[in-house]
Amino acid sequence: MKFWISIGGVLCFFIIGLVISQSSTQFQETSVAIEPHSVRDPAAIRKVYDFSSLEGSALSQASKQRIIAGFQVSKMGDNLGIGLGHFVVRGEDGEKQFACQKYHRVQLSFEGEGIAVAGLKPEMRIEGPCVEGEDINQISPLLVPVARILSQPVADGEFDFNDLHSRVRFSNVSDQWPLSWSLTAVKLINDDNEEVLIEKDEIRAMMNRPMLLELSQFQ
Repeated sequence: MKFWISIGGVLCFFIIGLVISQSSTQFQETSVAIEPHSVRDPAAIRKVYDFSSLEGSALSQASKQRIIAGFQVSKMGDNLGIGLGHFVVRGEDGEKQFACQKYHRVQLSFEGEGIAVAGLKPEMRIEGPCVEGEDINQISPLLVPVARILSQPVADGEFDFNDLHSRVRFSNVSDQWPLSWSLTAVKLINDDNEEVLIEKDEIRAMMNRPMLLELSQFQ
């Protein structure tokens, strides 16, 4: 009798151990995806830049005006920093979110002034991540290492500056780097092909003056 009790006890512990082992394996295989998000509250942005109550053409126009109105150029050591106006929109869940939570990339297009190749102006496109700035009312500046670019042979092509998280592409350049560039387009985009696109005529209508980058200070 004691023998069968002992056998029963061993079997009981074996079964319990097997269940625990299977449960542990299932737990280890379970993973939770955590989406990156801003730790700052969109409600903290200035109320005039909160467009979460807008939609359609009203949202589009307000977004474009804010982006261009916040256009800032600053020298940051050997780099040029180009900032844009930031704002808040309504997310798919109905909650407020920063523009840079909805749109992940920024593209800026420029034309070179005073130079043309076969009737075509030089073009420069700058691309980088859309990130809220230290001041949440601004998009963090895209950094362009102008001194590094000007030290390179003049040629069409693309520069990847991984240390600055930026990419710069040139086309239609000739035998010298243009030192004055006029903004012709701004685009905020995401992986779902949603975008805010501001074209040349819209920029001129909003600002009534050219938006220029002057690179001569880096020579």
